[in-house]
Amino acid sequence: MKPFLFVAGATALALLVAAPLMLARHDAPGASFDPVELVEVPGGSIAYRPFGSFSRAGRGVSPDPVARDIAGFEIMKYQVTRDQYAACVAAEACAKVSSTEGEVPQTGVNWQDATDFARWYSKVSGESWRLPTAMEWQHAAAERYGDATVAGGDLDPGERMLANYRAGVLLRGTASPALRPTGSFGVNSRGLSDVSGNVWEWTETCMEKGTLNDDGSIAVSEPYCWVRIAGGIHRAAIVDIVRDASVGGCAVGLPPDHLGFRLVRASD
Repeated sequence: MKPFLFVAGATALALLVAAPLMLARHDAPGASFDPVELVEVPGGSIAYRPFGSFSRAGRGVSPDPVARDIAGFEIMKYQVTRDQYAACVAAEACAKVSSTEGEVPQTGVNWQDATDFARWYSKVSGESWRLPTAMEWQHAAAERYGDATVAGGDLDPGERMLANYRAGVLLRGTASPALRPTGSFGVNSRGLSDVSGNVWEWTETCMEKGTLNDDGSIAVSEPYCWVRIAGGIHRAAIVDIVRDASVGGCAVGLPPDHLGFRLVRASD
């Protein structure tokens, strides 16, 4: 993880006051890596648009955003790295995936791989760790999150798919899909690193399917949890067994460049 920089005197005090609250956890027995660095995200409210497949009067349509209150939580500042994931593989608690060495985000993992890591890290640390919900992820991403969903009900399914694709391309800009070292994409206003990079992050939240009322609110909805939402510059719905969405398995939206994850430290 990134080393801390100690500065003496008034400069140090100013940095402590201005910076988001960072928390360093104790070493996890059985984990061969340094304590993870955490960011404390305060509670707040977001405008959350339910994500999935919705229809109204037989036509595909996107639901309106709804206000959601989010309780405060602690989340890893950085995405889980290859070196950290390798410790779980060495303990035979995680599946071995393509590349598992180095201070770069661990990618090429599916939802189950990320969940297995959280279960293992909970066991060796004596704390409770889990994937964030899609709502928590959006709240933590703050200004680095973009909604690529095309609203309105006047487009046929083919036109809507193309419009959503174009919206996703605009949000992604011209960034290279090449994997970069941890910390390459800077930090957001919450203090999280690499939120706007090219690694999408698994969440606990399932894709939804349902129908809407005339006013855009949800009439009926049900989750189908073989598809999970991945947070990134825009959201994507990914089949939970997929490790590389660029070659298939993206249920809704423009496929992510890479799939990785970071964890929330669950409250007691």
